[in-house]
Amino acid sequence: MPVTLRQLRYFQALVEHGSFSRAAESVFVSQPALSLQIRELEAALGGPLVERESRGVLLTRLGKEVHEQTLRVLDETLLLETMGKQYEQGTLRIALGIVSSLAPYLLPGLMERLNAASPRVEPDVLEATGQDLVSALLAGRLDAAIVSLPLGMMELPERDLFEDRFIIAGRAERLDALRAQGFVPNPEDMSRADIGPLLTLADGHCMADQVLGACSMWRQQEVRRGAESLATLSRLVAAGSGLTLLPETAALCEGAATPGLSFLRFASPEPSRRIGLAHRLAAHGQHWIDLLAGATAGAGEELTKKARQAIG
Repeated sequence: MPVTLRQLRYFQALVEHGSFSRAAESVFVSQPALSLQIRELEAALGGPLVERESRGVLLTRLGKEVHEQTLRVLDETLLLETMGKQYEQGTLRIALGIVSSLAPYLLPGLMERLNAASPRVEPDVLEATGQDLVSALLAGRLDAAIVSLPLGMMELPERDLFEDRFIIAGRAERLDALRAQGFVPNPEDMSRADIGPLLTLADGHCMADQVLGACSMWRQQEVRRGAESLATLSRLVAAGSGLTLLPETAALCEGAATPGLSFLRFASPEPSRRIGLAHRLAAHGQHWIDLLAGATAGAGEELTKKARQAIG
């Protein structure tokens, strides 16, 4: 006997309301009709799902496992129904997150590519920290998110899309003086020259931890956390308040917007972060995940290529 969506909806109503009478009222059927569907579901699955007590119902062990799967099935069913309505309207809305240290720089090229590839796709964009984006994905508030990898979560498949290298950024006169000293920055030992404090994004931004991981020898007392954007960091260091690390994706934009900002590359191998796409298991189907991944990779590679050509 096959399991039906009606049975799963009735079972979810029973779990939600805790009694057959209230569950039946919530789905607008008689109590005997709902009880029949629950019995047929139990027969199809080979065991009891609930224990009937005077005060209501309790889930059996099998019932708890089936309920977890029921929530997933009903969630994906709702997604399919929503997709159908959107197709009728000629659009597909995708809840897309993007990490805040990348959003201002990647989004213009990404949106251009998405519009060219499929004008019917309309992303609803959420810019946030990586941690907040992961929480939103797990809660079902996002379909996909562009983040730093790896996340290492089985619930969220991920695609590695491009490398985003870190570059030292600071006041032009300061970097010129370091070059005159013959300073070649080595991420494994940044203590051999008087390079001053390192400014990073505030706690909660994954890039702050990535920067400190890339320059582990920068003495802890010389690290200043607190900025909420790369634009703020760029203006602080251009004014002489130390140095920072910017990703290649941000370098050209911040360089053009910040008078006096200059860049210095690390010795090879250069520290970097990996940018990729994390998504829910069945968010809008494989085609849209492929489309997002291709557009993101193309926009990111264009940014990093231009940065490498301009900065060297």
